[in-house]
Amino acid sequence: MSNTDKAPLTKQDHLLQAVINAVPAPIFYKNSDGCYLGCNKAFEEYVGLSKKQLIGKTVFELFDLDLALIYDEADRKLLDHKAPQVYEAQVRYADGSLHDVIFHKAVFSAVLENIDGIVGVILDVTERKQAQKELEKLAITDDLTGLVNRYFIVKALEKALLRADRNNTQVAFLMLDLDNFKAVNDTYGHPTGDALIIDVGKRILSAVRGNDIVARIGGDEFAILLDGENVHDMAQKVAQKVLTLLHQTFVIDGNDLNIGVSIGIATSNCEKLTASDIMKSADIAMYEVKERGKGDYQFYH
Repeated sequence: MSNTDKAPLTKQDHLLQAVINAVPAPIFYKNSDGCYLGCNKAFEEYVGLSKKQLIGKTVFELFDLDLALIYDEADRKLLDHKAPQVYEAQVRYADGSLHDVIFHKAVFSAVLENIDGIVGVILDVTERKQAQKELEKLAITDDLTGLVNRYFIVKALEKALLRADRNNTQVAFLMLDLDNFKAVNDTYGHPTGDALIIDVGKRILSAVRGNDIVARIGGDEFAILLDGENVHDMAQKVAQKVLTLLHQTFVIDGNDLNIGVSIGIATSNCEKLTASDIMKSADIAMYEVKERGKGDYQFYH
């Protein structure tokens, strides 16, 4: 009798099935030829097939060829090396939903039944992955404006400098500090100040290209990162657009608010500059604008 032929179920078989059916994670086991020997209810729901439909079948009879080849290759490696497998994957459940899962697989040997095979458990980590992504997003996002924060733009600047060095291109970093924001905040209160900051962020975003990065780096300070070809000219154009947009009146809760912005710009050159170097240079240029009357932009020299 082959190891996939049906035999009368014993009390122990019923007990084992009841136990694995109680486990919410999909469980399956198959022989060394790749034929399914059994599974639990959660696995039936995962593949959208009953245990009766699964037993005696291989992955090539149950799944699309591309997916079957992936499963079969993993099984072959497991049987060859005997070491347990733990790996992450994205799988589509029978209901069409996409899930992040971790496969835990190992070989087994049932001596009395003369069956060698594979047992696997699929742990659904979709919610954990989503929570992790949300936490990562919070770590790099300014909670008031929804723009990226200082941490993110510093890391992006470091990568841009490496890319520029490799591709013989340049990077431009613009440091923006709002003019007269404190007066607005003191006169109208923090809620109005916060609403103004949000609108400022939106206007700055409208002045850049889709792949440029705009960050709020704290208080009433923002930053813009540009990289690629002709960044000097692009930085000039962006700075002028931002000046024009931010000098236009803001209307917050029926109040006409007028502010401005001072902008310092630093560009990379043939020297090996760090992100800190570029940011410091842009900051110096921005304060020089402040000292000579505000409401303008200047490159660091």
